[in-house]
Amino acid sequence: MAKILKNENESPEVDLKNLTVKLAGMGLDEEIDDMIPGKKEKKSEDASDEGAHADEETEMDEVTDSDSDEEEDLDQSEEVTEFYEKRAAERDLTLDKVEALAEEMEASDSDKKQKVGVLDTVIGKPEKKDEKTEEEKGKKKAHFDAVAICGIVAAILALIGGAIYIFFQVYEEPNLGVTEKEFRLHYYETAIYKSIVGYGFAMPMPQYRDEKTDATSGSDATEATTTQTSYVIDPTAVTTVEKSKYRYYEGVMTNALSLPIFVTGVECRNNNMLKQIRFFAPCSGDADEMRTIKVAYAAFLQAFYVGEDSQVCADKIKNAYDQSVASANAAVMIKDGDIAYAVSYNAIDGVPCLVLDIVPAKEADKFIFNNSVLPQP
Repeated sequence: MAKILKNENESPEVDLKNLTVKLAGMGLDEEIDDMIPGKKEKKSEDASDEGAHADEETEMDEVTDSDSDEEEDLDQSEEVTEFYEKRAAERDLTLDKVEALAEEMEASDSDKKQKVGVLDTVIGKPEKKDEKTEEEKGKKKAHFDAVAICGIVAAILALIGGAIYIFFQVYEEPNLGVTEKEFRLHYYETAIYKSIVGYGFAMPMPQYRDEKTDATSGSDATEATTTQTSYVIDPTAVTTVEKSKYRYYEGVMTNALSLPIFVTGVECRNNNMLKQIRFFAPCSGDADEMRTIKVAYAAFLQAFYVGEDSQVCADKIKNAYDQSVASANAAVMIKDGDIAYAVSYNAIDGVPCLVLDIVPAKEADKFIFNNSVLPQP
């Protein structure tokens, strides 16, 4: 059972644990003090009494005043008692109210406990999830390790590939960067060839020399020289070709202008790339003949500089020829990109010819002009 006690506070105190209620005390505050009937009058009377004593009234008046004050105090005390009884009745909390309040508080506590239980359940789920995610983390870590290993392997392979590429770039046999077939196709696409195609100047198919027999047997270059021009290349100048890491070929380009242009080339056996190529045309030194031959040479050069302007290629040929004529050397190599070229007027096996030599730029410095039909790489 709940117990009702009195306390000195203005508001009741409820102890749900012991089921006790402490009611408010009888203390007064200023507002309550002002609400008590007759209190203000008493204060004013007290003030008048003090004034009377200050003015030193007669003792008789003091006695009379004190008697009247006592009567008024009795009346006021009854009013004060009634006021506090009424106030206590208003502040009184019945046992039913206390029990209802206790039940309400207990229900609130149970709700809190339920919420705490739900919260514990919710908090407990991530722990189970963490247990499950441990395996997932392990799998992810293993997957990451596998990816990392694959990345490392790929990086190593890339380094090896780069090293191999650098090795071949440094130690690979220098070449012109195209095969004979690619060069021939590029030539047919040049603007210069398309302008002179009406006169012929088709690129001949290569005739590879037999490396076990004399290179002069079946030589189209020698036959063409003997039949189409008065200049004959001495067949004795061509010797047997020993088998090596190179292949040699030759051919002759015919045209309606009766100005045959001979082609000799060297290929690398391992990749079929052109090692070097030479064009030479027998020429008496006539200006018109030389001009026509230089146009064809510009087309050959344009096949290496794909997309280059025709006039630029013609100027390259002219400039190279001028440098060779002005030099004490038989031919002057001009480096231009990945290739180097020289245009000269020299005798090939005793026959004066306008010669175009094209070699890799890396070998331009060690180029030595060869007066023989057979090129010497």
